[in-house]
Amino acid sequence: MKKSIRTKLMALLLAATIVPMALSMVISDFYIKNQVTGKAIAENRSLLEVGKDNILNYMNTLNRNSLSVYNSINSPTSLYAIIERFTAPGANVEAADLLYRTTIYQHLLNMYQSNKEIHQIHLQIGRGEDSWSYLLARGLFRSGREADGGWPAGRADDPIPFMEPAHKSASYALDSRRSVSARDVITLRRPIIRTPSDKVIGYLSIDVLLSELGDICGRLALSREEKLYVLDRGGHVVCGAEPENGSLLQNEGWARRLLSEAGGSGDFKWSDSAFSGYVVYDTLQTQFMDWIVVKQLPYSYLYQNAKGIRLINSLIIALSLIVAVIATLIVSVQFTSPIKKLIARMNLVQAGKWSAGAEAGFANRSDEFGVLERRFGTMVSTIEELINREYKLALANKTNQLKAMQAQINPHFLNNALQSIGTLALQSNAPKVYGLVAAMARMMRYSMNTEETVVPLSAELAHAKAYLELQKQRFGEDLDVYYEIDPEAVDIAVPKMLLQPLVENYFKHGYDPGAGNGARDSRAGGETGGGAETGGTSGSGGMSTAGAKLYIRAWLEGEREWLHIDTADNGRGMEAGSLERLRARLNRDSAEDGTGGQIGLANVYMRLRLYFGEEAGMTVDASPGGGFRAALRIPLPKTPIAEEQPDGTHARATDAEEENTR
Repeated sequence: MKKSIRTKLMALLLAATIVPMALSMVISDFYIKNQVTGKAIAENRSLLEVGKDNILNYMNTLNRNSLSVYNSINSPTSLYAIIERFTAPGANVEAADLLYRTTIYQHLLNMYQSNKEIHQIHLQIGRGEDSWSYLLARGLFRSGREADGGWPAGRADDPIPFMEPAHKSASYALDSRRSVSARDVITLRRPIIRTPSDKVIGYLSIDVLLSELGDICGRLALSREEKLYVLDRGGHVVCGAEPENGSLLQNEGWARRLLSEAGGSGDFKWSDSAFSGYVVYDTLQTQFMDWIVVKQLPYSYLYQNAKGIRLINSLIIALSLIVAVIATLIVSVQFTSPIKKLIARMNLVQAGKWSAGAEAGFANRSDEFGVLERRFGTMVSTIEELINREYKLALANKTNQLKAMQAQINPHFLNNALQSIGTLALQSNAPKVYGLVAAMARMMRYSMNTEETVVPLSAELAHAKAYLELQKQRFGEDLDVYYEIDPEAVDIAVPKMLLQPLVENYFKHGYDPGAGNGARDSRAGGETGGGAETGGTSGSGGMSTAGAKLYIRAWLEGEREWLHIDTADNGRGMEAGSLERLRARLNRDSAEDGTGGQIGLANVYMRLRLYFGEEAGMTVDASPGGGFRAALRIPLPKTPIAEEQPDGTHARATDAEEENTR
């Protein structure tokens, strides 16, 4: 049963139904919670923004009322002018009170009547023993001396106005009979300063009832489970949830985090024994207050709608699961029956009965099983055909191997024949013939050695010299070859057949016996490749204008960092347009050669890039008056590439040690 595909299919289908449904329930619950939470937070942030504007408008109105002290400051009957007279040096405050009491009362009454929420106004003029105070409340106006006037200690010299959070209204000494009942109020405290200085000459305190501010805060709470507070930076409740008890929330964990925020608006999660949910807040910052409007949204309130949706989803998923299990059992049986029949036919084919693969089973079905059965028959026929074809290819491969062995024998035969001819030349007292045959044999032996792809530069020089020795015999004294080889460069490993194509290029396209420097119409015969700049100069002692001259140089640059190989000649030159076309063909990085597939400049350049990477380069240069130069610039690795040969051998040429020879 463990190996049965029917069992596995049932398990898979059940898992494919149960797992997604379970995941759907979890994900949908998570998604609904996030959506509900995100929507609630967005709505409450918008609501707090509106509430913040309403509170700011309300408080700015109160602030403007308190600033009426400075109205018409140049008028002798203005409240500010009267306060200045009270605080003038040598002023008699009792006499000033008798003179200006009625005027002061009118000013305070105007402030009092400007807002119906004002509970009482207290004005203290001057400081210390020479101060004089006034109190205006409902049906009460008093004046006289007071010890401190109820101004907070430590802020007597502070010219900045400020707000006090919710508290019970104070009973000033002027109201000795407690005629004004204590109420829940907030207090706007404004020091009166002598303009344009910051010297405090009086104190104005306005107690404001919480009814209007409480209505604004109440409209920001949409449910009883939500709690809204307006806090100052000290953690005191200005208004909101139970402000009348003077709550101090700075010891609450969420309040400490909230008070640490620099400003602006936002929200954050919080969970502890006292509260678990989201906290949404916005700040109200003016010259006279720094408040925070904060709202607590408990999880129980946020997720109460999600619970009902979760119950409905659970019932739907349970019903769907029952239907899915029944459908799974039916599909599993119907699905595996044709597969078992197909397996039986496969066993017959495996036993060698190829005709069983072409038998019609349920090929007349139009579903996937019918397609599978027809594809199986086609596959069996194809396999049988491939087996026959593979057998024929094996026979052809044996024939090709025999031909390859025969082709390998011919070069060895020719090499041995050249050795025999050379020996015969020595016996016939013809050493020059022997030298030419020996040079030809060295070239063939070097070319036939396919085991090495990387050789020392000395081996390349030996091969090039053997080639030039044959060319010397052909062209006689009309050809001069100059070598300038750095002794330290001969052991550097380079790719095989690197130098000879550069030398051969001269005889194929540039050599013009007896012509000296002349016009050249074509140089590379379609050879293409690319290159980079290279250092050094070409030739030794400059180009000669008589006879054919070829210069071969090799030297090291830096601390064995670069190898330079330079070939130059005084053959037919190249027009500027032809040179640019040659360089363009080289830059196409193509190894095709227009001379019938011979190894050309492009082949050399591409093999350089293959062995030494992008830093390796080759440049070509020519002039219309005559002369052509090909320069290679090869970066030297720390580990010579010749050490990477499979057989560990390095080719050496005995005659490559000669320097500056001709």
